[in-house]
Amino acid sequence: MKLTRQISNLFLTAALLFSGCISRTSDNSQDAESFAARQLPELYSEFVYLEDADTGQILLDINSEASVYPASITKMMTALLAVENSTDLSEVWPITDEIMAGLIEASANRAGFTTGDEPTVEDLLYGTLLPSGAECARALAFYVSGSEEEFVNLMNQKAQMLGMTNTHFANCSGLHDDSLYSTCRDMAILMSYCMKNQEMVRVMTALTYTSSPVKTYPQGLDMQNGVLQYINQTDTKYQNFDIPGFVCGKSGYTLEALYTLASSASEGGMNLVLVNCHGYREAHYPASIADAASLYNWFGEHYAKQTVLTAGDLAAEVRVRNSSVSSLKLIFPETVTGDFPNDENLHVVIQTPEYVNAAVTKGDIIGTVSVYDYDQLVYTVSLTSDVSCPVTSWGKITTFIYEHALWISVTGLSLIVLIIFLGNYQKLFRKRKKKRRRKNK
Repeated sequence: MKLTRQISNLFLTAALLFSGCISRTSDNSQDAESFAARQLPELYSEFVYLEDADTGQILLDINSEASVYPASITKMMTALLAVENSTDLSEVWPITDEIMAGLIEASANRAGFTTGDEPTVEDLLYGTLLPSGAECARALAFYVSGSEEEFVNLMNQKAQMLGMTNTHFANCSGLHDDSLYSTCRDMAILMSYCMKNQEMVRVMTALTYTSSPVKTYPQGLDMQNGVLQYINQTDTKYQNFDIPGFVCGKSGYTLEALYTLASSASEGGMNLVLVNCHGYREAHYPASIADAASLYNWFGEHYAKQTVLTAGDLAAEVRVRNSSVSSLKLIFPETVTGDFPNDENLHVVIQTPEYVNAAVTKGDIIGTVSVYDYDQLVYTVSLTSDVSCPVTSWGKITTFIYEHALWISVTGLSLIVLIIFLGNYQKLFRKRKKKRRRKNK
């Protein structure tokens, strides 16, 4: 009975020892093909570009480099150049027959000024950006350059300077012209640039404005923001779109361009710029603004600016064979901050081997870290060894013990059992021998 108990205790001890010799490794790699794809809201616009204005991170790109007719979002460039080339916004600039020529025939949108009115440059800026007045845009062109033709040259020079390489302006208002074209991406460059200009932001974020008194409007011309009139309004005669973080925008429409919009919003710590073009649902329905509401709200709900990797944090630990260095601690080499899903659709995949063989040289690539935005790979970096691990005799011994722990444990246990068995057998043999001697006496 005592012998049986001793053997059982030895087996239990060996099992505990063995469990401590084998490392428990978890495979943190995942199959990227199993990640869900983004399910975006249905859009009316054919061309869309959404980016983080602070970092340039692209969140959505639908044919963003395809050529489009920008329509009245052209007027952002007109107003911007007027702001940059004006020293006194209170300066009066008259509306002339030359400025008004052809606008009625072209069915151009107008703020309401007419020949003989003498608005200020500030009035013209508001008239250009809020009600999208073509007469105001043309007046600013004459104010800056003396003619629309010369001003258009200035517009194209500015576009090239900003990196709008796929843009060409043909007029200052956005009236249709086959040679007036741009891309969503180029217009996003312009919108981001405008958002850095305090005067442009001041004008574009105004819901309403009343001009200084002019001949046609002695009490001043009342203007309403053609974009903000649709957004976050509790009492409006227009379709209301709820976009809590909306900042401002400039919209446009022509028969050829359909509905266009360049806009900005702040959602989840993200400062976003969105340009969407060639949108249509039905007559007089602001399809581009409806798309902006859908996209800003969707990304505001599902995304946020966050840090997903921090430089210096432990990424993984990998066992080293045949070296006195038992394991490598792999750390994230850099901090990664950006606009990422704020739920289970952010995937950080760390892939490392179960072990590496010495010798290992400092800087050797051991594994990788990949960040997936839904099913899209957006970032990857190598994990490298920060130390060298030479082959050592002691390392070989410890590796042999580690990898043959079961064999060593079983063999050792068998020897111990055999020794105990032989010892007990020898004791039993002596006892029996003593008994025989006593009987013989």
